[in-house]
Amino acid sequence: MNDAAAWPAALRFLHWLSAVLVVASLGLGVIMVQFTHDTAARFELTQTHKSIGVAVLAFTIVRLCVRALTSAPKPEPTAPLLQLAAKTAHIALYVLVLVMPLSGWLMVTTTPVRIPTVAFGLFPLPYPFAPNLPFYRAAHTVHVAAAIALTALVTVHVAAALVHTFIWRDQTLARMWRIGRADRT
Repeated sequence: MNDAAAWPAALRFLHWLSAVLVVASLGLGVIMVQFTHDTAARFELTQTHKSIGVAVLAFTIVRLCVRALTSAPKPEPTAPLLQLAAKTAHIALYVLVLVMPLSGWLMVTTTPVRIPTVAFGLFPLPYPFAPNLPFYRAAHTVHVAAAIALTALVTVHVAAALVHTFIWRDQTLARMWRIGRADRT
């Protein structure tokens, strides 16, 4: 494989950083809602979850900008229907990683319970909207539905990468994995 076949280093870095943050945020969301009953512990997990959500939003915007400015390697040859499915899944992933933090922010902005959010303990998040229970409920519904969809889509994404690597034995995953080392032919 030559260097041109790999994804640009900036996109590889942002991909893996985003992956870690998204999985952490999804996991924390489940833990804080389903398994944490202590109020103080739940508050701390919620603050961390919201901080990670802010990071996901910021890095996704950066990633989309970098993606728009760089060229992608050509996809591995495959059936047109599979190429369409992959393209659709990638677009859906981008949409969901934007919808998740935005709907979460709308939730904390419109909730009747006004607890300030200080992202990573560094800066307060703005709350531009007044408490509004119907908006809160709608944002909560979107957030939960998007979390379920994102979890399913991430699972399919990982499964597809494993199929590319171990069944089809192509270079799809390898081109996104090579961070910090030269590609070899």
